[in-house]
Amino acid sequence: MDPFQLVVATVLSAQCTDARVNLTTPALFARYPDAASLAEARQDEVEALVRSTGFFRNKARNLIGLGQALMARHSGHVPSDPAALGALPGVGQKTANVVLANAFGVPALAVDTHIFRVARRLGLSTATTPEKVEADLCRRFPREDWIGLHHQLIFHGRRVCDARRPECASCPLLDLCPTGLGELVDPHLGVRFTPALEGQRPSGVRKSDTPGMTLTIEASASLGGRQRPPSPQRIISLVPSVTELLVQWGLAAHLVGRTRYCIEPRWIRTTIPTVGGTKDPDLGRIRDLAPDLVLLERDENPKAVADALTAMGIPWLALEIHTVKDCAVALRRLGAVLGVLETAEVRAAALELSLKGRRRKGPRTLALIWRDPWMCAGPDTYPGDLLRQTGLTPIGPARYPTLTDSELEALAPQLILLPSEPFRFNQRHQAGLQKRFPDAVVRLVDGRALTWYLSRTEAGLELARSLSPFSQQT
Repeated sequence: MDPFQLVVATVLSAQCTDARVNLTTPALFARYPDAASLAEARQDEVEALVRSTGFFRNKARNLIGLGQALMARHSGHVPSDPAALGALPGVGQKTANVVLANAFGVPALAVDTHIFRVARRLGLSTATTPEKVEADLCRRFPREDWIGLHHQLIFHGRRVCDARRPECASCPLLDLCPTGLGELVDPHLGVRFTPALEGQRPSGVRKSDTPGMTLTIEASASLGGRQRPPSPQRIISLVPSVTELLVQWGLAAHLVGRTRYCIEPRWIRTTIPTVGGTKDPDLGRIRDLAPDLVLLERDENPKAVADALTAMGIPWLALEIHTVKDCAVALRRLGAVLGVLETAEVRAAALELSLKGRRRKGPRTLALIWRDPWMCAGPDTYPGDLLRQTGLTPIGPARYPTLTDSELEALAPQLILLPSEPFRFNQRHQAGLQKRFPDAVVRLVDGRALTWYLSRTEAGLELARSLSPFSQQT
């Protein structure tokens, strides 16, 4: 691959797999073999050739601009000067470093998704951006090692330190890896690795004092020899708690888009692009990301969004969750579609087990979710059922109604819950309601535990079980 082809391929690799780029470039280079032909290309023709790589409009625009800039400034040749290379359209620091190192042998250390993940798991950097990880690596290693280190870290990330299922038990770097040894929470998945049973490390691998590791949240991926249908590789989630669940299941590498409200775990805010809100996502942005599955929930996302996705030919899956038992159904459904059925089954079965047993009728509980006007989560909502499953008695009209002051007082609650979201209730609100309802217990509670189904259902059940006005102080 010559310098021109390398810089084009690297531009295409943004938010795209290497395999997809390798499938795209032959036709692209056959049509535009050099900077001169690319400079004269039509936008729609380039878009058609690079559509499958995602962000195809921006990429097509940058590629044409790249060809024009190379012709105007460098006689059609890719420059070897870092400043000149970085000034080309679509060429950022990572792209420039890749080209400098691989086309011209200039020491550089480009940080892609593999290097970003591996460097942080190995404890070589705690930075949260590729640029800062690159700076940390460059400080730690001699300049003459940068090119070799770049390829070694990428190879390790692809073959051993997988984004979803790192092969810690067979990793030659395990003794040096604080994440694999369970000393640090995995900065990529947000979970802590736990020791596997003694003897799980395969023979021929150097042992450390600490046994090999497995992910706490992972179950066996075996299907007993049965063939599993292809799993989606490019997923957009329009539901905050579902986004968090996918990360918990080790599917973060397949997330290519999220809403601006999908903010957990925190690191996805700087690594996964947003596509607008839950009610009004940017459909053009979704189309540009070329997902093979969009995840919805019928209450959170309007039917018009699903209809628009259908019109664009984009597959979607809509969950419907009104009760805790619906969560078990949704876990299994997602697990089957996403290729993690066993992991989903473990969690669904544990959830169902936790719901068994008789429940005595507890205090009348009002879960408020907004102020000015007052709004509550009714008995027929997910938060209402969460409370019911733990022995509390949810009260209020159906769904998520607004309440006047007189309607609020007529409910005569014994326990009032003030969650931290969607409205951020505070101690001042708690004191005001306590004065209005002196005989009730008024509690500030974690809003995500109360309302984020699937990813935090277990935390919600634990929270609800702890809410007894007879044992808790205000």
